[in-house]
Amino acid sequence: MSYRLEKINELIRQKLSIIIRKELEFPQSSLLTITKVETSPDLKFCKVFITVLPEHYRGTTLEILRKNRSNLRKLLQKEMTTKFIPNFNFLIDEQEVFATEVDKLLDEINK
Repeated sequence: MSYRLEKINELIRQKLSIIIRKELEFPQSSLLTITKVETSPDLKFCKVFITVLPEHYRGTTLEILRKNRSNLRKLLQKEMTTKFIPNFNFLIDEQEVFATEVDKLLDEINK
């Protein structure tokens, strides 16, 4: 991955995190974190990986994000000066889920 694309991914992650925090309402006791962003080289598409705690709010959170996708894109366009603002695809970060399962297994082994 090019240095430019890495910088754009990080910029999108930071700006989108701020916009989501300000603009969207999620269930009261839930926590949303954008773990990483992967943008296509042509800057047309973007995968946004998230983690949601507690886990039973994942479906609700993804539904809220997907419903507000176009609005988030418009708000991000105001914050960035790139020629293209990518279309978002929100996904659950499975690496976090896998790491949690490994931690549980290690705790069971140590007992």
